[in-house]
Amino acid sequence: MISLIPLKTKNIPARFQHSAYLDVSKELRDKFEQMRKIRKGLYIWGGVGTGKTHLIYALSQINIDDWKGLEVMIFNTTDMLRQIKSQFDQPAGNYYDDLFAQILQFKGLLILDDLGSEKLTEWVQETFYLIINKRYEEMLPMIFTSNFKISDLAGRLGDRIVSRIVESCDIVELKGVDRRLS
Repeated sequence: MISLIPLKTKNIPARFQHSAYLDVSKELRDKFEQMRKIRKGLYIWGGVGTGKTHLIYALSQINIDDWKGLEVMIFNTTDMLRQIKSQFDQPAGNYYDDLFAQILQFKGLLILDDLGSEKLTEWVQETFYLIINKRYEEMLPMIFTSNFKISDLAGRLGDRIVSRIVESCDIVELKGVDRRLS
């Protein structure tokens, strides 16, 4: 299922409903608020449990008139790939085509959570390449979260994908301990 979230709504998972925009560091808020002007997204990486997913939902709580009407499409990458792949046996004009086409044609903010957590196959690499390259070419906003620093992600997804992420995103590291364990 696609998560289309207008930034003015509270349509977020129960675990992240209390995430607040003002809880995000000023540095990261500034980068986020400049995304539309400078067309540079964010690649947020850090260890397990450092708050990356919480952070993306907190950022989606922005309350700035300039962002009025912007839609956000948020996917956990493994779930997105599962949804696309589960529809392979459907007839032409199916959900796979519709979902993939929707992602490729989407002009709002695309957030891919947990990039690099999926099982790596050629199909996974090709799917990510097509999505990321399309948004790169169109200079559309993207935010990624990952447990992998960017150089390690290149070893998983390939240099072509990572090169596009590096050019189109500010790299932000989240440090800290696993909040789920503390």
